[in-house]
Amino acid sequence: MLGNRTRRVLTLVPAAAALVATSACGTVTGASPSQQSPDAGYSQAGSGNDAPVAVRPTTAPQAAPPAAAGAEPTNDSANRMLAASESRQLGAFVVNAHGFTVYRFDKDTAKPSKSTCDGECAKTWPPVLASERTMVSELDAGLVGTVTRTDGTAQVTFAGSPLYTYTGDRAPGRISGQGKGGTWWAVTPDGGKVAGTGTASTQPSGAGSGPGASDY
Repeated sequence: MLGNRTRRVLTLVPAAAALVATSACGTVTGASPSQQSPDAGYSQAGSGNDAPVAVRPTTAPQAAPPAAAGAEPTNDSANRMLAASESRQLGAFVVNAHGFTVYRFDKDTAKPSKSTCDGECAKTWPPVLASERTMVSELDAGLVGTVTRTDGTAQVTFAGSPLYTYTGDRAPGRISGQGKGGTWWAVTPDGGKVAGTGTASTQPSGAGSGPGASDY
């Protein structure tokens, strides 16, 4: 009698073990939350196109926060967008995302694009360097391009003309560089030169002429 009971217990032990193993396997057949595939609506960033491109936003682009008065134009987030602005004195002209005026230089060429402002000139007139993506607002995206400078950096062009900012513009909306040396001009929305002279752009008599005169 005892022997039969012992055999029945031993028979049940493997069966119970198999049941436990089966239950354990059931807990790992499904993927954990961290292993589940991403939501179908998710798409990875990056199109594989690293070249700077100009696009016309389908909705109004969100500009970078306006720079405070006294701040100098910079070549970071400010250059991710070009937009049209307007002055009662000079009419429409192009600005960067922080509202600083961009300029073109008469000694540069547009066809083909070529930048000639280097060294000390570039310290006063920093080139608008291309960001990964340059958006436009109220401008023709087809007019935006780039040109390679002598130092190898890519500079933004508009209608073929290389673009610059002016260190003398100490606040957004200033056009102090307009007409400087008779060679620097704010840019119209179609890529031309803004006519007239900007505020705070007066020069000492004889500036821009005579031996050793500077265009900047």
